[in-house]
This record gives sequence, C-alpha cells and structure tokens, in this order.
Amino acid sequence: MAVQALYRKWRSQSFDQVVGQEHVTLTLRNALREGRMSHAYLFTGPRGTGKTSTARILAKALNCLADEPAARPDNTCRICTAITEGHQLDLIEIDAASNRGIDEIRELRERIGFRPNEARYKVYIIDEVHMLTKEAFNALLKTLEEPPDHAVFVLATTEPDRVPETVRSRCQRFDFRRIPTDEIVDHLVVVLAEEGRKAAPEALVAIARRSTGSMRDAISLLDQLLSYGDDVLDLDRVEQVLGLVDAGTIARLIDSLAAGDAATGLALINEIVIEGVELGQLVDQIVAYLRGVLFVRVTQAADSLDVAEDIREMMRRQAAQLDTVALLGATRAFVEARNELRDQVPGVPQLPIELAFLRAVQPSQSASLVQQRDASARETSARETSVSAAAKGSDVAQASRPEPKAQPKPQSQPQTQPSATGGVPILELARERWDPFLAQVGKRCGMKVQAALRSVRTLDSNGQTIVLHFSHAFARDMVNQPEYLRQLETLWEEMLGQSVRLRCIVQGEASEPVPPASIPDAPVDEDEALLREARKMGAVVKPLQTEK
Repeated sequence: MAVQALYRKWRSQSFDQVVGQEHVTLTLRNALREGRMSHAYLFTGPRGTGKTSTARILAKALNCLADEPAARPDNTCRICTAITEGHQLDLIEIDAASNRGIDEIRELRERIGFRPNEARYKVYIIDEVHMLTKEAFNALLKTLEEPPDHAVFVLATTEPDRVPETVRSRCQRFDFRRIPTDEIVDHLVVVLAEEGRKAAPEALVAIARRSTGSMRDAISLLDQLLSYGDDVLDLDRVEQVLGLVDAGTIARLIDSLAAGDAATGLALINEIVIEGVELGQLVDQIVAYLRGVLFVRVTQAADSLDVAEDIREMMRRQAAQLDTVALLGATRAFVEARNELRDQVPGVPQLPIELAFLRAVQPSQSASLVQQRDASARETSARETSVSAAAKGSDVAQASRPEPKAQPKPQSQPQTQPSATGGVPILELARERWDPFLAQVGKRCGMKVQAALRSVRTLDSNGQTIVLHFSHAFARDMVNQPEYLRQLETLWEEMLGQSVRLRCIVQGEASEPVPPASIPDAPVDEDEALLREARKMGAVVKPLQTEK
C-alpha cells in the first residue's frame, strides 16, 4: 500500500486548521453564521497558502448537516466525510490549466442547471482560473451573471491580474498571504510530534525560509528530509539536501566585499562551488543577504529581519561599512548574474558569480561617471556664481565712483578640467555616453564582454586614445583580445563620430603616452617626419636659399 504524502495527510480540514489566513477564515465563518453567502468567490495568493483547501472547507461548511451554523463543518456528517474522501458528486473541481477551453465551460453550463444530488449546493472550484481562454472566460461570465440558486463558484488563482475585470467584479475577493516563517515552524513542530519524529529548531527554520511562505512546500520538504531516516533532522542535513550555503559563509563573502578584498572573495566562491552547491541557489542566498544588509542600512530596524541573531549582528556591522549606493550596485550585479547563469561558460559555470562579485567590490563605472559629471557641474556652477558676484560688486563700486575705471573681463571658465594627458573633448564624450556604450556592447559583443567592462573604474584619454582603467587583470585581459578591441573601437567611432583607439590597463598602472604613429590621425608627411627626427638629434634645419 502506497504511503500517503505528508502534505495530503496534513491538508487543512476545518477553518481552525488553516494557518496564517485568519483574515479569510474569520470573514467566511461570520458570513456562514449570518447566512450572507455569495454565489462566487475569488481566492488569490501565492501557491501553497491554502486557497483550494479553504475552498473545500467552504464547500463542507455550505453543505454540512450540523444543526448549528457555527459548528460547520463538523467533519463527521456524511457530506463532510464524502468531501474529505473525495467522492462527493456535488463538489466539482476543475483544473483550468488542463481544461482551459470553451468546450469545458460549455459542458459546465449545461450541467449546472441540474439540482444537487444530496447536498444543498453544487460547489464548483476552478483552480488556476487565469489559464482559461478568452472565449472560456466569456462563457463563464454568462454563468456568473445569472447563476442558479443552488450553485456556488470558487475561483482560485495565483495571478489575479490575468482574470478579466468583468469576472473579478462579480466575485467576492479574498487575498491569501504568504505564511510567516514562525507560523510555518510552529505548524511543522505539530506535524513532527504527531508523526513521532524529531528535528533541530534551526533545521525547521531553514525549511520554513526555503518554502517562501508556502505551507504545502514546507511540509513537502519536511517529508523529503525525513525520508533520510535521521534520528534527529539537523541543519547540516537540510543544507546538504537543499543545496543551501551556511549563512555564516555568505556573511564572510560580504565581509570580503566590504573590505574590498577581491582575492579572498573569489577564493571563497571557488570553495563553495567545489562543494557542489547549486549556483542559482547560491546567488539567491547572496541577493537575500544583501537585501537584509540594505534593509538595515536604510531602516536601522535589524530586529524585524527574519534571521538568526548572530547573522543580524553581522548585518548591522556590514551596513555601517557599506553605503547605500554600494549595496544597490552589489545587489544589482548579483541579480544580473542570476540571469546570466543560463549562458554558462564551459568549465567555469561560476564565472557570472565571480564577475558580479568583482563588480561589487569596486564602485560601478556608471556611478563613478555620474559623480564625476555632478562634481564638474558643481565646480562650474560655483565658479560662475563667484564670477557673477564679483561682477555685481564691480558694478556697485563703479556706480559710487565719479570716474569709473575699466574693469578687466573675467575669463570664461571651461566646463571640465583637462586630464594630465589632455584630450578633454573625447574624454567627456566618452564619459557622457558610457551607459549607452555598455548597452550596445551587450548586443554586439555578448554579455561576457559587457560584464568585464563593468569592472572599469575610471576613464582617461591620450589624444584620440581612450584609456580604460580596470579594477582587476582578469577583466582587462578579456577585453584586451584583438577581436574585441576592434569591435569596441568601431562602436566608439560610431558613437563619437571620430577615430578612436582603446588602451586597457589595471587601475594604478601608469598610462603611458601612446606613440603618435599608432593613433589614426591625419597622415603625416614623410619629409616632415624626417625633419622632426633630425631636430631631435640636434640638427639645425634652415630653409633652402635659392639662387637668384
């Protein structure tokens, strides 16, 4: 005989057993007691939060044979027992994911006119109702507009926005919420006690967090973990089976990020990957941890986080080390890495995670460029204000003098300060157009090159050459490949409207002047070049005197 799965065995059979949805069950019980029931309900919310279970309980309560409405469902009468066992003919459950066409709804409309076999009401539960076709929704709408007195509809969905407004407006809507971690843990304790099994509290917390508010998922995970036969289910077993990384390890990774220690961070990522952790799960945990640090940084309310106290203390310390901009950039980098994991590089599937970490260690180039532009604008505004004030003071002084003297005109101020190597126009253009450039790189050269360019910390220029200062050699070497350089130079030329060369160096290396011959400027006359070299060697060149 097959063993019944725990999630089916522990499916709620009464309103009291529904966990975390008191706002729904209380309203339904009051309506039942007062006889104010609707002919159609819309249950919405995340999966595994009790929508269909509550719909079945409502069907029991509507048809229960108990004398007192407040005692319904009693789960002892023949109607309740038949619904629990799944053979009550007046309860019709339809899975819209597999019965989504107009033919199924037409069949429903044809049968709905027949009165119930033995119950008071025919109850139709349509699960995943958002999957119905447009034509099926139109047919259902006609039934909802003029339902028979003996029919009640319960529509369940995880995506209410995909249900037409005309259908939603004819239903009483109840929104089911994600179940809090502590309530899931409390319920799992009850399940374990009834099943005669034991588990460490931290193991149950890990299961509850992984289930993301779904009681069904939590009980299913518990069932899977209990099958290993451990006397006491512990956290190590949970992390091993679910592919989780210890929260302390994630905290150490963020410590290396806060310290700007790229070497330690990459080594730690490599250790985690060698242990066989699922990469998507690793990124999810990093993002969740960064979200926690960002939350603490912004709200100063660490106590409201659903994490262990030692992890909460680490987050407080890290929130003091990392500013909001850095945390936003790091979170965004790992979210992008989650998407890039689909295109894994053979032999190095963790590359998107490593690049995300390296981008997070250094301030993003986009933020750096914005700060540079803002600083330049502030300096320009300050100079203009100073000049304007001086000019006004000069005018006042001149008005008080009988014979004003001519005042020298203030020199016009440049918008930006030139770099040591010159080339301000091309440098400023490159800074202003860096974000559109990165977007085009992703389309032309691929995500790997785009990711490597995100580790560029600053830009410099040398004549017509744009110098890229990378935060680490790995990204520099990737971009420095000839085929990528040619593509990037061509892209810059298209965006800037002039010839461009690229030079890639690691931050801190000297940006050596590029030989003039290597810059694609206007061609140099060979005779002029010869004279220039002769002058360098000390020769005195005089114009040739022609004889008269």
